[in-house]
Amino acid sequence: MYSAPIIKRVLQIVQFIVQDHKRFGVTQISQALSINKSTVFGILKALQTEGFVVKDPATKKYTMGPGLFELSANVFKRTDLATLARPFLEQLAEQVGETVILGAKQNNHVKFLDVIEAKKDLKISSHVGAKIPVTAGATGKVILSFMEDKEIVSLFKEKGLPQFTEKSIADLNLFLSEVAKVRKQGYALDFDEYLKGTTAVAAAICAGKRLIGIVWVVCFTSATDEKKVAEIVEQVTSTTKLISRAIESAIFPIYSGNLEEMMRVLVGQNKSQFH
Repeated sequence: MYSAPIIKRVLQIVQFIVQDHKRFGVTQISQALSINKSTVFGILKALQTEGFVVKDPATKKYTMGPGLFELSANVFKRTDLATLARPFLEQLAEQVGETVILGAKQNNHVKFLDVIEAKKDLKISSHVGAKIPVTAGATGKVILSFMEDKEIVSLFKEKGLPQFTEKSIADLNLFLSEVAKVRKQGYALDFDEYLKGTTAVAAAICAGKRLIGIVWVVCFTSATDEKKVAEIVEQVTSTTKLISRAIESAIFPIYSGNLEEMMRVLVGQNKSQFH
């Protein structure tokens, strides 16, 4: 397969910047990759224009930009999130001993993409393809935490907050406070709010600041205490962070077999910027 040398240099620079999530100067990159400084500068300038890298005005060093995260998210619209996440979900299920579910927002619902049931007789069961309302319990709080408060108010303005059980939050101000807490702590809890007798812990899978999916653990409230909930929170948030990192880095192996396509995605028709 033909690939222009400049394309390889673009990929080398992008992969170099991504690998350690650090900031690098033109000289550092030039020396590490044995690429002429003027070429490195030209490539970085073009990538910066497209939002794929950002330059610290104080240090003059470059790091990953929002464009890379957006590109990653777009790639995962066409790839199988469940396949990538499966090993992490299996490990999580083993760690917590409870049912683990992977889902993604689909219009007004959350669709179950994968379900790892607990290996015990008394457990919460479900199946791939099942759906729950987008406002339901812990998953709903996670999804809504990616929205502005005014959007949430508008969402519930006409019909009010859904009352799934007597434990569902009925006051909008209390609900907004709960969502604010989710934004700050990075996870959501649900104690009998969606299904009576069940407790759920949920956290987001992200690419940059974009919501990709949700992972949650569901168990019986009667078999749960404060210590167990804290342990589940730790494991769920750790798992979603690992999956998010895998998503952020997965774009490069995906495109590594097609350098021309990677170039088109990264810089469109701006090849003339590189000399």
